[in-house]
Amino acid sequence: MSVYGRDRAHDGQEDPRTHNRGVPAAGGAFALVLHSHLPYVRGAGRWPHGEEWIHEAILGTYLPLLVLLHDLRDAGVGYRLTLGLTPILLEQLADADVTFRFAEYADGQIARAGEDLRRFAAQGDTQRASLALFHRSLVTTLRDAHARRFGRDLVGGFADLARTSHVELLTSAATHGYLPLLDARSVRAQLAVGLRTTRRLTGIEPRGVWLPECAYAPGLEDVLESLGLTHFFTDAALLGPRRADERTARARRSGGAIDVPLADAADVLHPFRVGASSVAAFARHHHVSGQVWSAALGYPGDPAYREFHKKDDRSGLRYWRVTDASGDLGAKALYAPGAAAERARAHAGHFVALVRETMAAHGSHADAPVLTVTFDAELFGHWWFEGIDWLGGVMRELSSAGPRPVTPAEHLAAHPPLERALLREGSWGTANDHSTWRNEGTAWLWDELARLAGDMAALSVVAHSGPLRQRAARQAVRELLLAQASDWPFLITTRQAPDYAAERFRTHALRFRRALDLALHGADEDEPELGELERADGPFPDAGPRDVREE
Repeated sequence: MSVYGRDRAHDGQEDPRTHNRGVPAAGGAFALVLHSHLPYVRGAGRWPHGEEWIHEAILGTYLPLLVLLHDLRDAGVGYRLTLGLTPILLEQLADADVTFRFAEYADGQIARAGEDLRRFAAQGDTQRASLALFHRSLVTTLRDAHARRFGRDLVGGFADLARTSHVELLTSAATHGYLPLLDARSVRAQLAVGLRTTRRLTGIEPRGVWLPECAYAPGLEDVLESLGLTHFFTDAALLGPRRADERTARARRSGGAIDVPLADAADVLHPFRVGASSVAAFARHHHVSGQVWSAALGYPGDPAYREFHKKDDRSGLRYWRVTDASGDLGAKALYAPGAAAERARAHAGHFVALVRETMAAHGSHADAPVLTVTFDAELFGHWWFEGIDWLGGVMRELSSAGPRPVTPAEHLAAHPPLERALLREGSWGTANDHSTWRNEGTAWLWDELARLAGDMAALSVVAHSGPLRQRAARQAVRELLLAQASDWPFLITTRQAPDYAAERFRTHALRFRRALDLALHGADEDEPELGELERADGPFPDAGPRDVREE
């Protein structure tokens, strides 16, 4: 989940709190995929909407996850994890101002916990005093790891894990633009700029891509292939009929031993090539994934886990547990870290048993099945406080007894897909369509985006103009990419921050038009104004008009 949540349907899942199962023999492969994204909020407000989103996500998810993954590697645990970090998130994690203000944020959290500790101790409330001490100690440990262990370089910490093959890093669209609703030039610009940004900031050459919101439209695979990307992820609901790949048919005609039957749309245990391309897609396993994200029966709703929505009215810190997911916030019991840790261990064991049972039910493993689960990374640690511990338990257990943890790139190298499939247009959002992003409340935004994209044609005349106009042209491209972020229509539709999102979109649209005007008519005296635009919105330094020109 992103820090502002999702609105997907969750039903039909098994209750892990009441089901017991044996552990069948493990076989096949297992791919754990986390996708991480935040909109561009650098310098764009603080609490409740703005840059504090990223500070919360660093402290709640990115930093604890990085500590866990490095600890597991240091302990010799042979885990594999696939992690998508959107290019706009990478830009912010690497930004010096964001890093500095995160340190201030962490210090503030430590100070608040200290004040609570003194307040509760004075009141004789020993239970809450111990919880304040627990919070202060945890944040202090994370703050020190950020500064000393990782040198305030979270991006470098994740890239280091990729260099030892423990983590596969995915790229994505530059600003998480909702690709099926954008024009063709913008789609290519989002993906090309995103790929270059991931390469520049991590030093890694990504092969996999996370399509924002798992949103697909026919032809996207051709753009991915032209950029050298080899695989992406999809929702099982978008799967269509499969057919044997042509090389399989040739092998059959020549008497070869390969014999791959036609599969149906329910087969989610094998990647497949999409359309006529060489690009492969992995479908997430709905039932196994649902044990985590199901709103009704998923693990995060367990009564022992820390309640996200109730905060202390003075410090804003969280001292309560879920207690009863259907109860009001006033009836919450105090949090017990030990009991929550025990539930996290039990749920990790339950999840691994479910994975093994699912793979065993598949039968023979000669055809190299791989079970893929995908989650928003911010669910772990931020929304679900104990989720990082749960991840650690799952990865330790799988690395010791299977199924074999793999990254999608590893699996494709060892087992190239032998089938092709057509995907239907859609997403992993509500009803598997585009309605979460385009609807009556957001149609105006998409109409304006179409106008902005059309105006980009004017930049063709500034190719040989002076330095200032060329800088302004590059700034116009940045503003267009930022305006195209899927976050703005999402936040409007879900009513989570509609005014903020609309204001942010309009701001980028206005800055685009001003940058475009400077690109066409600017003079030396306009340099201070252009500098202000660049300082406000400065990601993607290598983006420019070439990214939005016709092929």
